[in-house]
Amino acid sequence: MRILIITGGRIDESFALSLLQKEKFDHMIVVDGALAFWDKVERNPEIQCHFDHLVGDFDTISPNILENYLDREDIEVHRFNPEKDYTDTDIALKLAIRLAENGKEADAEDDCDEHQNEKTMQDSMNTRSEIWLLGATGTRADHMLANMQLLAQTKAAGVEGVIVDKNNKIRLLEGSYTLKKKDQFGDFVSLIPITRALKGVTLRGFKYPLERHTTYFGESLCVSNELEAEEGFINIEEGMAFLIESRD
Repeated sequence: MRILIITGGRIDESFALSLLQKEKFDHMIVVDGALAFWDKVERNPEIQCHFDHLVGDFDTISPNILENYLDREDIEVHRFNPEKDYTDTDIALKLAIRLAENGKEADAEDDCDEHQNEKTMQDSMNTRSEIWLLGATGTRADHMLANMQLLAQTKAAGVEGVIVDKNNKIRLLEGSYTLKKKDQFGDFVSLIPITRALKGVTLRGFKYPLERHTTYFGESLCVSNELEAEEGFINIEEGMAFLIESRD
């Protein structure tokens, strides 16, 4: 299952419209102020997708825009008091994780109902859902950093979490990852430690390789690497880091 959250940070419209045309999602969640962006999408004849969940305290969206979406039968509205414990984006992510978990259970039940073989059912259970966040970066450093660390929730749930904007694609990496050149988002690849140490870091297929090296939180050793081979292998024996593909 693939889910897109559109939240209220900076959204480059041309990039966002291209993403909506290129990528397919099973659910789309629009968060508070991002409804202003979506209101433009609704009037774009080239975009043939729709969102099904609206989340927020709605303190940043124009009431005139909001009223057009509150009573629609195809949209489930999740409204919260502005004085709440979690940000709107956090609440939307928790909703997305529940949707992903429910979808995975439903897929497994369908596989059983269709009497598929054991390997097929196991493959279905092991397929990782994806949650993408658009508009999770922008001018507010506090919100951007908070949104980046929300990826820990997707990892804990066994879901692939991705933050994307015009210039960056951000994941939270623990263990191994293979980056394919044909799928690369940008020219630069960085590992930013978020634990005290990244132990046993191996980078193969990159301009600046490493073999079981240890780097630490606060160091910039793994910033702005470049993929040279058709595939780049990344492995972290202990610790977690943000894996950031970026472009100018």
